Amino acid sequence: MGCSHEGGSGYELGIADLPQPTIRSFLRLSPLRERPGRRKGGDLAKGGLKTTESCSACRGSGWLVETENSVEAVVPCPECRPKEGLKKLLQKAAIPPRYFDRGFEEYSWHHKLQEQAQLRAIAYVEDFPNVPRGLLFAGPCGVGKTHLSVAILKTLIQEKHVHGQFVDEAELLRRLQYSYGPNSPETEREVMLPLSEVELLVWDDLGTGRPTDWVRETIRTVLNHRYTYNKATILSTNWPLKPQAAKSPTSRSKTEAMQNTLAERIGRRLFSRIMEMCEIIEMDGPDFRTDIHKEGHDFEKKTRRRQETGEKRQSKTDN
Repeated sequence: MGCSHEGGSGYELGIADLPQPTIRSFLRLSPLRERPGRRKGGDLAKGGLKTTESCSACRGSGWLVETENSVEAVVPCPECRPKEGLKKLLQKAAIPPRYFDRGFEEYSWHHKLQEQAQLRAIAYVEDFPNVPRGLLFAGPCGVGKTHLSVAILKTLIQEKHVHGQFVDEAELLRRLQYSYGPNSPETEREVMLPLSEVELLVWDDLGTGRPTDWVRETIRTVLNHRYTYNKATILSTNWPLKPQAAKSPTSRSKTEAMQNTLAERIGRRLFSRIMEMCEIIEMDGPDFRTDIHKEGHDFEKKTRRRQETGEKRQSKTDN
C-alpha cells in the first residue's frame, strides 16, 4: 500500500474523507486483515497472545469506525493493536524457528550449574531494566546456553515489551559477507546498525567465527558500541574462559590450550571489556543434543529388535 499502519493522522483523515459505504468496504476488504502465521516450532502468538482474527470488535481488521459530530473516522482497535504490537516485537526479535518454544518452563537441568544458571536468568528478567551488567553463558555444547538466552529474550518482550534481537554469530558473518555483493538486498550498515542500537541483544555462539582480523573487527564494532552506551547484552560461548589443562606435558599441547580460549578467539582487549560488561554464568552437564540422539538411536534399535523377534515367532508358528 505504501502507507504506514502506525496511526499517522494524515492516513486516518484520508480514509475519513471517504463516503460511508467506501469506509465500510475498506474495512471489509482491507489488506490489514492478518491471518495467524504458523511456523515450524510453534506460533509466535503463543503464550496468551491472540491474533486480530479473534477480535469481535474489529472482526480482524485491526481498525474501528468511530462517529463524532456525524463524521466517521477510522481508528486503531484498542483491543487488537497492543497485541499486534507485541506480536511484531517477537517477529523483529528474529528468534530462529528451532527456539520458538524455548522458555523457562521447558528448560530441564541435570547439573547444579544448570539450575543456578536458570535461577540467575529468571532473576535477570525480574530485575530488568535495572541490571548493571549483561550475562555471558559459558560452557560446553548442549547444556542449554541458547535455551536460557532465548527464554530471557522472549519473556522480556512478552512481559515488559522490550525491543530485542537474537543473532547467531556464524549467520551474521554470512550475511555481512553477502552484503558486499552487488545483488545483496541489504548493506553492511543495515545489518550492523540494529545490533548496535537495539535495547536488548542476544549474541549466540560468540567466538565461533574464524579468528581473522575482519571477524574480530566485526564483533568489536558491535560490542564496543554496546559497552560504551551501556546497552543490555546477553552472550553465549562454547569456548573456555581460561586455558584448559593440557592433556600432555609437551610445550605444544600447552600452547594449543592457551590458543583455544575465548580471549584468543575474539582478542584480549574485547575479552577484557566483556568481562566488565557481563556477569559470567558458567554451565556444565550432559550434552542434551547427544542424549536426544542416543535416545532416538536406542529406541530404533529396540524397535528393530522387537520386530525381528516378532518375525521369528511368526516364522516358527507358520512352520
